[in-house]
Amino acid sequence: MSNFNLYTALLPCFDCRQQKAEASLGWLTPAMHEAVLAQVNTIITASNDYPDDLVTTVTCSVDEAKYYLLLNAFAYSEEEMQTAGVDPDDLVEIEKEIKANKNADGMIELEHDIALQGCTACCPDA
Repeated sequence: MSNFNLYTALLPCFDCRQQKAEASLGWLTPAMHEAVLAQVNTIITASNDYPDDLVTTVTCSVDEAKYYLLLNAFAYSEEEMQTAGVDPDDLVEIEKEIKANKNADGMIELEHDIALQGCTACCPDA
């Protein structure tokens, strides 16, 4: 799990699409980060008609998927996982999610959403 980092990126404002605002990309491995950024760049360069929540795909191993889901979908912190542990019900849900998203190569493909943020011009109180 030590290769997961919390990433952000300057992406177009959800309102004006002209200015940039810092958006959270979530907890990702370096390889996931590169793949997500490539997908985001494809989405935003194709046209200005894209949603405020960008949908990308993360492809990873079963072990990476477990930590990805704990950090992003179930909002566990690294410290919480190490000290308090993980709720057994959450582990059951994670196993179901992993099983449902396994591709033919045995890799896990998960939908990864990124919410665009407002720039200081459009959202001065942000």
